[in-house]
Amino acid sequence: MATTGLALPVLLFLIHLVRTIAGAENEAAALLAFKRASVAADPRGALAGWRNDTSGAPCAWAGVSCGDDGHLRELNLSGMSLAGRLHLGALLALPVLQSLDLRGNAFHGNLSRRASSRRVTPPCALVDVDLSSNALKGTLPRAFLASCSNLQSLNMSRNALTGGGFPFSLSLRTLDMSRNKLSDTGLLNYAMAACHGVRYLNLTANQFAGGLPEFARCSQVSVLDLSGNLMSGVLPAGLVATAPANLTHLSIAGNNISGDISRYEFRGCANLTVLDWSYNRLSGMGLPLSLANCRRLETLDVSGNKLMSGPIPVLLGGFQQLRRLALSGNNFTGEVPVRLSLLCRTLVELDLSSNQLIGGLPASFTRCRSLEVLDLSSNQLSGDFVVTVISKISSLRVLRLSFNNISGTNLLPTLAAECPLLEVIDLGSNALDGEIMPDLCSQLPSLRKLLLPNNYLIGTLVDLVMWANNLSGEIPDMLCSTSTALETLVISYNSFTGGIPPSISRCVNLIWVSLAGNRLTGSVPSGFGNLQKLAILQLHKNSLSGPVPAEFGRCSSLVWLDLNGNNFSGTIPPQLAAQAGLTTGGVVSGRRIAFLRSEAGNICPGAGVLFEFFGIGPERLAQLPAVHSCGPTEIYTGTVFYTFNNNGSMIFLDLSHNSLTGTIPASLGNMPYLDVLSLGHNELTGEIPSSFTGLEGIALLDLSHNQLSGTIPPGLGGLHFLASFDVSNNNLTGEIPTSGQLMTFQASDYENNSGLCGIPLPPCSRIDNGGGGPKPQDVLDGHVPVVSPSGLGVGLAVGVPVGFGLGILLV
Repeated sequence: MATTGLALPVLLFLIHLVRTIAGAENEAAALLAFKRASVAADPRGALAGWRNDTSGAPCAWAGVSCGDDGHLRELNLSGMSLAGRLHLGALLALPVLQSLDLRGNAFHGNLSRRASSRRVTPPCALVDVDLSSNALKGTLPRAFLASCSNLQSLNMSRNALTGGGFPFSLSLRTLDMSRNKLSDTGLLNYAMAACHGVRYLNLTANQFAGGLPEFARCSQVSVLDLSGNLMSGVLPAGLVATAPANLTHLSIAGNNISGDISRYEFRGCANLTVLDWSYNRLSGMGLPLSLANCRRLETLDVSGNKLMSGPIPVLLGGFQQLRRLALSGNNFTGEVPVRLSLLCRTLVELDLSSNQLIGGLPASFTRCRSLEVLDLSSNQLSGDFVVTVISKISSLRVLRLSFNNISGTNLLPTLAAECPLLEVIDLGSNALDGEIMPDLCSQLPSLRKLLLPNNYLIGTLVDLVMWANNLSGEIPDMLCSTSTALETLVISYNSFTGGIPPSISRCVNLIWVSLAGNRLTGSVPSGFGNLQKLAILQLHKNSLSGPVPAEFGRCSSLVWLDLNGNNFSGTIPPQLAAQAGLTTGGVVSGRRIAFLRSEAGNICPGAGVLFEFFGIGPERLAQLPAVHSCGPTEIYTGTVFYTFNNNGSMIFLDLSHNSLTGTIPASLGNMPYLDVLSLGHNELTGEIPSSFTGLEGIALLDLSHNQLSGTIPPGLGGLHFLASFDVSNNNLTGEIPTSGQLMTFQASDYENNSGLCGIPLPPCSRIDNGGGGPKPQDVLDGHVPVVSPSGLGVGLAVGVPVGFGLGILLV
């Protein structure tokens, strides 16, 4: 009887075991089917351990997680560099798979092309799906993941989707479609009308246009982000009044919304904690009084609008939970109101930059014991408030006071003693004097940035940015003597003398180095090849001499090299192109910059100047002497982004206005992402390399004022992005090729080449005089047509900043 009693449990166990093994084999088969269908490339061998048989459970495979019952619950293949056309069918059929994470790969294709055609779709158990940061494009039909009735979270951000329908289900709570190319206004209205129980809806950084949609049936939404689109029209009068009661976060930043905000009625904002309406076209006399109804606000940002002149509203002092207040880039005038200090109990960040404020901070701000970030730059502040007020705010980590009228002596020792947590100090373009005490670095051990006129600081810094001041003396040879943390060294357009300190080669973490526009002499010290993170190097407009270092080509991250306006001699090292095919993107992504280009053409040294840009108003930037040093100048400001992820190359190379000799290396034609190549005003000889036909992205090519000979390679006409081309003042001969862009430039771009002829120069003679090839006619038989040039202004505004491999998002 005992044996019989044990038979049933044993039988049940065996049945369970058989079913478990069978289920595991089915799951393994499904994973292998997904791999065969979707993974065309696995460069890191991430899935090499996925066996080509279906025996045994796949729970030990890379990216696979199983539950206690041995069945597949989660599949996480994020960041594995997998590539291929994505097919999800095999995974959707897995009966207990709840989480699928494929973000950060290179999957592409239309996800629902096959799934939407199925008549019978097996049930899907997925709850969380993340397909973000891939290369998915095309439309997304509403049938996508329709069989996943329990889906709660879907992240499709950072792809290239252009339209379709949002896959809403009754269970969906989180939907992120940000950073795609969605533009259909009808799709946006549908999203706002059918979001059911969605609580987090992120549609930022798409291309939606039209007016702001109504909330309609989004009764449960708490976080709504429509920022970074192309929406316009007047701010709806009832946007907040009719918003869902649960709404806590509302952002419409970075659109073109207009309207008089001072008359706006805030009523339905009882639970609102984040209100970001920055960088639109809102106007009005300050902020509306009804904003006081939003008493739970923690973040209020109306920066970069067109609020009319007037004082900062005193009503802001009534908020009891405000942590971040940003009013920068408007036209607020007068003094900072004393009532604003009532926020000190909770305020962590205060940004009042780029206004027209006068005076200083009220003494009551010494009670701001929670304040960590204070930005008052680009105003008209003056007085001794730095010592009397700011130095008493011991919690400060970031202090920006550039472009004001602040004066004083020995301010930094006081700040060092009273504000031990400071990481960033920006006192650029003021009227400070005095000296920095030698042991300041030890008193500010956490210091990350110092931006200060009239002196310098070398220590455990990460970023040292002091451009466009009146600094003088030699750059001390102490760089990275105690730390290699330095990433940014930008001290351009000052009056530094002496040479480049050899110790710079120890700063192995340097990303951006600009010593331009000073009075530096001597040769470039050895060791730059050690700087493998160096992306931007600007040494132009000095008196440097000696050869151009070949080891610059060993800097595999270098995308911007500007050496123009020096006394460099010798030949151009072909090794400068050695980093082509090795450069990867991302080193300086996201940095705010200003690109300055003289409209006077190449009579001005240099193809353009790149500055790092710390919240300085464009009107202040236009006042800098460097801007007006050579005729009218266009100013472009924006954010750096790369257009290549790997196998890139240098995108800006300017060696003009030196004393370089010899021939142009053919290797320079092996840099397909090069946008600017300026070699003018040297003593170069030989022919234009035919390899230049490989400069597929070139926008500006200047070879003028040299001693080049031979003909213009016909293949240059196939450079479709070429917007500025100058070979004047050489010894070129033959007929100007009649293909592509070469016929669109002015005669001045070809002049002073005795043997050059053809449009737009005089036509070539049909008679071969002495075997010298075609030559210009002595007498013209009528008007020679001259095709209008692309224009350097157009090439810069459209072809150069936007087309750079290291791009500039214009604002």
